[in-house]
Amino acid sequence: MDKELCILSPVWPSYRKFGPFLLECLDRFWPGHPQHFFVAPSEWGLSGEILDPGNDPYAGTNWSWTLLQGVRHARAKGYRQCYLIAEEHLPLATCHKKHLESTIPQQAVSLGAVYVSLMGWDNRRYSFRSPVLPREKYRWMHLTGIRDPRFHLHPAWWDLETLEKCCELALENPAANGSAWHFEKVCDLAGDCQPSGCYQICAASMGVSPPPLLAVRLAKRWFFNKLMAIIPLLPTAWRRPYYDACGFDMVYCDGPYPMVFSGALAKGKINPALLKFWKRVPSDIVGKIRALVAS
Repeated sequence: MDKELCILSPVWPSYRKFGPFLLECLDRFWPGHPQHFFVAPSEWGLSGEILDPGNDPYAGTNWSWTLLQGVRHARAKGYRQCYLIAEEHLPLATCHKKHLESTIPQQAVSLGAVYVSLMGWDNRRYSFRSPVLPREKYRWMHLTGIRDPRFHLHPAWWDLETLEKCCELALENPAANGSAWHFEKVCDLAGDCQPSGCYQICAASMGVSPPPLLAVRLAKRWFFNKLMAIIPLLPTAWRRPYYDACGFDMVYCDGPYPMVFSGALAKGKINPALLKFWKRVPSDIVGKIRALVAS
């Protein structure tokens, strides 16, 4: 395993009870995973290795500031790459250990990548026409289009220097709240200046098992592309209701890090997408998530 690679998990105060469960799921579904660090104040009592952001009013309350301190600590320890996995983005089935620990980091370096999203472009999520790499490179999508999701915060491989710059960019405006949402919005625009180093995997090419019913998968992909293409044509007030009605967030990604798109939680409640795909998830995992949400 590349010793320059680690896993960073920034923890938000109201979600910190999910921290130990994330580590439990990583140990279960990704045995022998790279060194994992929670980025959170030590007094929160999280198990495992902690990168404490320090005694500052922003610690644990400003997401981008807290992550920035963790990134700097990780770089000081000699790490140069990380998987950024928030506390609620649980792996929900067996991960592809070889791809996560070898294939993705090595191919990313060979391509000069700075960001590789683990949310498969083929999981009906987006409607891009960006170039796709050949089969021998696992059909990654090169995120060069104007609507491509560069530097988004679902689980992804990052170059730590780039992640540090993104955190600093998100903190440039002192009037902003430093939230994860603000980080995505600001850095998404910044990606227009650096599209050459951003990629997104093809889940079907990197999962533990090839997906069944490939023709059905392709048909759904085509259908949701057509639905997604309507969004820019709608009045602004209609876009979110249309988006929700079409279920664009109701996605289970079956790639090397199996997950639901927006994490175990949605607006503080258990994610409906997770419940929709409960047959793919071990029953005890769903039960523990329900218990954590209820506690």
